[in-house]
Amino acid sequence: MLILALGLLLIIVFVTRQSLFPIALVFFFVLFDMFDGFYKDNQLYAAIRYIIPLTLLLSYLYNKRAFIKSDGIFLILVLYLLLLVIYNPGDVIVSVKTTLAVIIAFLMIPLGRYLGGQGDFLKDFEKYNRTLLILIPAYIIYANIFNIGRSYTFEFTTGFLVASRMYLTPILLFLGIHYIITNKDRGMYIKLLDAGLIILNICILIVITRRTSLGMIVGSLFVYLLLNRKYFFQMLGLVLVLGAALILSYPLYKEKLDAQMANRERIQDIDTYEEEGRYLETLYILEYHEKSGELSELLFGVKLFDTIEFGLKYFGRDRPIHSDINMIFYSTGLVGMLLFSVFLIHYFIIGNSKITPENKKVYYPLLIMFLIILIPGRFIGTFTFAPLLMLLLSAIKYYIPEDDEDEYQLQSEEQLMRTGV
Repeated sequence: MLILALGLLLIIVFVTRQSLFPIALVFFFVLFDMFDGFYKDNQLYAAIRYIIPLTLLLSYLYNKRAFIKSDGIFLILVLYLLLLVIYNPGDVIVSVKTTLAVIIAFLMIPLGRYLGGQGDFLKDFEKYNRTLLILIPAYIIYANIFNIGRSYTFEFTTGFLVASRMYLTPILLFLGIHYIITNKDRGMYIKLLDAGLIILNICILIVITRRTSLGMIVGSLFVYLLLNRKYFFQMLGLVLVLGAALILSYPLYKEKLDAQMANRERIQDIDTYEEEGRYLETLYILEYHEKSGELSELLFGVKLFDTIEFGLKYFGRDRPIHSDINMIFYSTGLVGMLLFSVFLIHYFIIGNSKITPENKKVYYPLLIMFLIILIPGRFIGTFTFAPLLMLLLSAIKYYIPEDDEDEYQLQSEEQLMRTGV
């Protein structure tokens, strides 16, 4: 019933309050992933998770005329993936669902561009970011009380927010830290609330021992500090406060952290990283193509986004390819790698000189997060964070303050006068 209610609520928001639809879509994906483990993956489930948001999102983008001519690369990539679904699928259900997940995530790019043209989405998102920072620990507390989901140990669970789904937390933490440092208009109680939420969510990241999540927050804050040197002392003060809070609260999470680490001894030993699955899968993919010798597989991939058989063959268990880079290469071939590369360069690299100086200071840390995710993987097919990250990057990149908009308009008029048009 809960999953059905989420679908109905999304439809109601779309019909009655379209201005809230983009945010409702983000919360829909997060809440869906929090509770999908209670339900069987049947046709109704698939329709609610994929068809409803895809239909509403396409309708929204069409009504807002959010697509532009330069989105041609988007269309080419989508058509290529759809052709692979027809001519090069693995398990059809797996291939179709994963392809739809990729398309939905990337559709958040034109959505973000449209929202960026309407106003300062980053500023407007602050209250929703805080809500999510409250929602995640509240959900995890609930999951541990009722023993829902699984983790590396029975001592602690993140419910159904397993593995890459928790990559949402570093994104929210980074934004929360940015808001604390830059927003001078907030009262002391709000700042204390935000600081408490940040500490609580960092504790969760430490306990779950997800290296990618920790790498995301460290990498983004490092880039953020390089681009915001005027905030060095504020950042230093915040780090000291957070560090002291983590040390003082260590007894509260020590037992759960010890239990987690006892089951993850491998990540503490650098010498064992040669046995890391993501490293090995790269070697296995190269070995596969070397032995196969099939030019068509090298160019167009092997079983679109279905790598269960690959895991069974090389790892002896049901282990799909983890790294997004490896997944794209293996499943879509060299042609797919080229199209994905052109796609990402087109939307996230080209034209970055037009990003406002203030927005660059948030855009590039988020972009670093995205790049960090692509290496260990699971952007492909994960709804919890992927749509939000695409939305943020696009909305931040294409936001033009009113003063700058007037300046751009003036420059355009001067250009027209010089050309005699």
